[in-house]
Amino acid sequence: MTQRPLKFWLIILGVIAAVCVAGLVFLALHRQPGAMVRITQDGQQVGLYPLDEPRTLRYESDHGGYNVVVIQDGTVRVSEADCPDQICVRKGATNQTADPIACLPNGLIVEVIAGEDTSQLDGVS
Repeated sequence: MTQRPLKFWLIILGVIAAVCVAGLVFLALHRQPGAMVRITQDGQQVGLYPLDEPRTLRYESDHGGYNVVVIQDGTVRVSEADCPDQICVRKGATNQTADPIACLPNGLIVEVIAGEDTSQLDGVS
């Protein structure tokens, strides 16, 4: 078995890096302001709210944890959570599709989605 030269592996690595960058650029360009907020907990949809109607919501998990979700000024954010890492709180506010907020310890996912009257694609479609 012959060994491939270092130049070959550098080219392969460059191609892989270019494909990854192109994918990230594609996702970034397809993020758009949404119209609705879909909240799921443990895989079940627990709420669907307009992004333009301010409200504060509290979600309790089955194991005693909680998250406070705030919709205001056309954005949504998790303002408070009892999980130790606080990643969902530090994520900040968003109004963009393909930019979910997740609290894995409490099984909560907050997504901005297009309204039912638009034909917008999400990051998966």
